[in-house]
Amino acid sequence: MRIKRWQWICIGIVALLLIGKRLLLDTAAAPGEKFVIDADALHRAAIGAGALPERLEVEKVGDFAFPQTLVIAGDGWAMHPMVLLAYRVVWPNRSLIIDTAMSPAAAKAMPGSKPDAAAFARVEAAMKRAESIVFTHEHSDHVGGLASAPDFAAIARNVHLTREQLNGPKLDRGDFPAGALEQLKALDYDGLYPLAPGVVLQKAPGHSAGTQLIYVELANGTRFLFVGDIAWSYDNITRQIGRPGLATLLMKEDRPAVAAQLQAIAALPKDIHVIVAHDPVTLDQDLKAGFYHLGFGSQ
Repeated sequence: MRIKRWQWICIGIVALLLIGKRLLLDTAAAPGEKFVIDADALHRAAIGAGALPERLEVEKVGDFAFPQTLVIAGDGWAMHPMVLLAYRVVWPNRSLIIDTAMSPAAAKAMPGSKPDAAAFARVEAAMKRAESIVFTHEHSDHVGGLASAPDFAAIARNVHLTREQLNGPKLDRGDFPAGALEQLKALDYDGLYPLAPGVVLQKAPGHSAGTQLIYVELANGTRFLFVGDIAWSYDNITRQIGRPGLATLLMKEDRPAVAAQLQAIAALPKDIHVIVAHDPVTLDQDLKAGFYHLGFGSQ
């Protein structure tokens, strides 16, 4: 049977669609240059500057969802639950905020959003008391709480955005009040940076220009590594499958760099609890294990 021209065209279109699906939705990137996380060096830097923090607290500011295949390449179209989180590191007489999530009004733009206004109000109150506010990276779902702070000028001196975060193309400057970002002093560092006793920063560009790891060690010896959005699910780490090409193209992230970081995170000592910013499963597991407390205290 002779195949007609229109049939060849249809076959070509189907083939192109299948190839596109394979490349854009089903395939994660191969790792690029090796990324090194020196756990011993992080520990030494953390314990060298004073008394370590007593506890870690978390606020769940909202829920949302993405299609599973955008979170883990090739995993299908079921909706994948995700969370908006802010963390608080607490010493006897001070505190530090890691990521501020985003306001309920801004969170409504997220697919499947269910914001918690009361939780966000506690984040806003904690920012006023915090000695430092630091971020895993500069995307709106992590810095949005800062951007909408009603008393930005009062807390600006305690905000530590790195130069890469402040200058990064993914920082949505329109979310901030006019002149607000000019009030901030950029944080510059190389290597490991002890921000506070028990808290150490390490740059990890890839998901964004300003992505950094935040290592936290408590006085009881519990160790955490905040990896921001290097992974959206802990399965990205355990299965070593990152986001698909479509997701990374839309976010303009460095796919090989992120893949190399996933490898390095998977190789960490097992006593370091990796905190993935949007994973509700590991959040529930860690809360049940007592690694940190749900809800910011009034201290």
